[in-house]
Amino acid sequence: MKLFRPLLFLLVPMALNAVPAFAQWDHLLHRTYPQRFRSLDTVYINTLNMRDTASAFASVAAMRAFAVQNHDSDLELEADLLKAYYLTYWYKGQTERITAMLQDLSARAAAQNNVQINTRAHKVLGDYYWADVKNYELAFETFIKQEALLNTVSSEELPDKTYHLTNIAHAYHNFSDYKKALSMFRQVLTLKINPDMHAGHNSALYTIGVIFRQQGNLDSSDHYFRRVIRRESEGNYKFWAAIAKGGLGENAYIQGNYATALPLLQANIDEAVAQKDFGLAAESLIIQANIYLKNNAFDKAEQLAILARRYLSDTYPDRYRHFQDLYPIFVKVHAARGEARLAGAYLDSALFARDSLTTKYNAKLMMRAHQKIDLQEHRSEMEKADSEKKLKTTERNLSLLLVLIVAAGSVYVYTTQRKRHRQEQHLKELKIKQKEQELENAALQLNEFARNISEKSRQIEMLENKQGPDAEALTKLRESTILTQEDWDYFKKLFGKVHGDYLHRLREKFPELTQGEMRFIALAKLGLGYQEMSATLGISSHAVRTTKYRLLKKIDVPDDRSLEEVVMHI
Repeated sequence: MKLFRPLLFLLVPMALNAVPAFAQWDHLLHRTYPQRFRSLDTVYINTLNMRDTASAFASVAAMRAFAVQNHDSDLELEADLLKAYYLTYWYKGQTERITAMLQDLSARAAAQNNVQINTRAHKVLGDYYWADVKNYELAFETFIKQEALLNTVSSEELPDKTYHLTNIAHAYHNFSDYKKALSMFRQVLTLKINPDMHAGHNSALYTIGVIFRQQGNLDSSDHYFRRVIRRESEGNYKFWAAIAKGGLGENAYIQGNYATALPLLQANIDEAVAQKDFGLAAESLIIQANIYLKNNAFDKAEQLAILARRYLSDTYPDRYRHFQDLYPIFVKVHAARGEARLAGAYLDSALFARDSLTTKYNAKLMMRAHQKIDLQEHRSEMEKADSEKKLKTTERNLSLLLVLIVAAGSVYVYTTQRKRHRQEQHLKELKIKQKEQELENAALQLNEFARNISEKSRQIEMLENKQGPDAEALTKLRESTILTQEDWDYFKKLFGKVHGDYLHRLREKFPELTQGEMRFIALAKLGLGYQEMSATLGISSHAVRTTKYRLLKKIDVPDDRSLEEVVMHI
C-alpha cells in the first residue's frame, strides 16, 4: 500500500481544487440516508469495481473532502464506511486495520447519534468476522449489538433494515438456533415491504418454511412456501415462486406423495437452470432421482443423478454437502444391477461425504465453543485488571480518610474476591461444558463407527444375495470392512473417551485374554451382532460363535448369565 501514497497526495489536492470533480457528489450532499439510499448503492458498486486501489482510494478521499468542505458529517462517515468496506472486499487479510477502522467509525457514529451508520458499520464488521476471519463468537457478539441498534430505528429511517435482520437470522439458522432464527425472520415479515428489499421478505418466508420442515412440521412449512407463491412481495417473483414450489415438492416427497412432488420439483429445476442457479437445480434433481429409485425406474434415476452431479461438479462451489444424498442413489442403482464393484465404491464415497460433513459441522461447533471460552477469559482478565487498578487507587487514598477508607476498602475487597470467585467458577463451568462437548462428539463418532460397520455388513449381505460372476469384487468389498490395526487404534481412542478405562479394567480382571478377544469384547459392548463382527474381524460367523464359546469358558461365565451381561458390568 505504500506505493499508492504519493499518488494519493497528488490526486486529493487536485480534487479539492477542481470544482467539476465534486459534481459527482452533489446529489448526495445534505440528504438523509433514505434519500441517498439508491444513489449510494451505485457509488458502492462503482468503487468496488475499481481493482486499482489508488484510483478507488482517491475517489473515496475526494468524496470525503467534499463532505468536510460542505460540513456534511453524515457523508463524511459514509466515505469512511465505504473505504472500510472496500478493504473487506479486496484486502481481507488486513484484519487489524479493518477492525480498527470499523470500531473507530462505530464509536464516532455513536458520538454523533448516527444510528444508520453505526448499524451498517456493525453489519460490515460482523460479516467480516463471520465470512473471512471465521471467528463466529465475535461475529455473534457484533450481530447482537447490531440487533440492539436495529430495535431503535424504523424501516423508513433504515430502508435496508429487512436485509440486516435477515442476515443475522441466517447466522442463527446456520448454527441450528431455530427459535432465535424464527423470531428474527418473523420480525422481518412485520416490516413494511420495501420494493428494493423484496429478496429479504421472500427469503424470510422461504427460510421459515425450511425451519418448520427441519422440525418435522410439514403443514406449517407448506403454509409459508405458499405465501411466497401468493406473491406477497414483488421483485423477481418467478424465481422465488419456483424456489417455493421446490420446497413444496420436497415436502410432498417426504410425505410419499410422489405424483404431487415431481411437477413441483420440475418447476423449480426449469427456473433454476434458466437463472443459471445450478446448485438449486441439482437439489431438486436429487429428490426426483430418489422418487424414480423408489419406483424401481433405475435408468431414469441414474440419468437424473448424473445430471445433478454434472451441475454440482461444474458450477457449484458448495457441492460437497450434496454428495451424501447423491452417492447413495448410485449405490442403489449399481447394487440393483449386481455391479458390486461400483456399488462398493459409491458406498465408500457416500460414507466419506457424510462423515466429512459431520466432522466439519462438529469442528465448527467446537471452534465456536473455544472462541466463546477465549472471549470469556479475555473479559475476565480485563475485569481483573480493572479491579486491581481500583484497589490500588483505594489504597492510595487510605491516608486521607483512614477510618472511612478502611471500612470501604474492606467492603471492596470482599466484593472483589467474591466477584473473582464467581469468575473462576464460571471458567470452571465453561471448561466442564467443553469436556462434555468433547465426550458427546466422541460418542457420536463411536456410534457412527458402529453404524458404518452395520451398514457395510448389510450391503455385503445384499450383494451376496444378488451375487453374479464377479466374486473378486465382492471379496474386495469384504476386505474393505476388516478392522485394521490403524482402525483399531482409532477405535480404542474413541472407546476410551466414551467408556473410560474399560479396556484397562478388562485386562486387569482377565489378563489371559488375547488381543483378538479384547477386540471381540469391545465390539460386543457396542451391541454388534455376529454378522457385523464377522465382517469387522475378517472371520466367518461360525468362527465368531466359536470365539464367544471359548471366551465363556476362559472367563468362567456362570450358566445363568450371558457374555453380554458380563461385558456390560465390567
